[in-house]
Amino acid sequence: LIRSFKMVAADQVSESRRSFNVREYIGQVLLSLRPKLKKTAHRVEVECEEELVIESYPGAFSQILTNFIVNSLTHAYDEGQEGHIRIGIALNEGVLNLTYADDGRGIPTEIQDKIFEPFYTTARAKGSTGLGLHIVFNTVTRTLGGTVTCCSAPGHGTTFQVRMPIGQGEP
Repeated sequence: LIRSFKMVAADQVSESRRSFNVREYIGQVLLSLRPKLKKTAHRVEVECEEELVIESYPGAFSQILTNFIVNSLTHAYDEGQEGHIRIGIALNEGVLNLTYADDGRGIPTEIQDKIFEPFYTTARAKGSTGLGLHIVFNTVTRTLGGTVTCCSAPGHGTTFQVRMPIGQGEP
């Protein structure tokens, strides 16, 4: 557990590119978030090939997943509610597709075009800074050279689609 925390923490501050097993790395990120997740009844499901190894920026990858999960925990569910979070990974012709979805309350239509803006939050009273999705947007577009889109409907959850060009790592 400590080794996992150290690795994820080191990757988050490092900007180095390296090969890593995506499924294992997601497991390490989830382990680092266990203190937050265990206070909830939410289920996290990961769909990813066991042997998928890519060459990319694991710190950026960790930052994206962490911000998505923390956002879901803060915004998508009421206290005591049982939710389902799904992380799907697929590599297609040199592009890694990350689908992150929760079955929470969804994002009101009138604010969906503001969610990637810095300091925009609907939960300032809960301690939100409004930087989580802004950081995700910049990490995906600038660090990884990819795109991120959001699809949400009130009462039907939220899905983020991240697409990023990737190098195939050595197993």
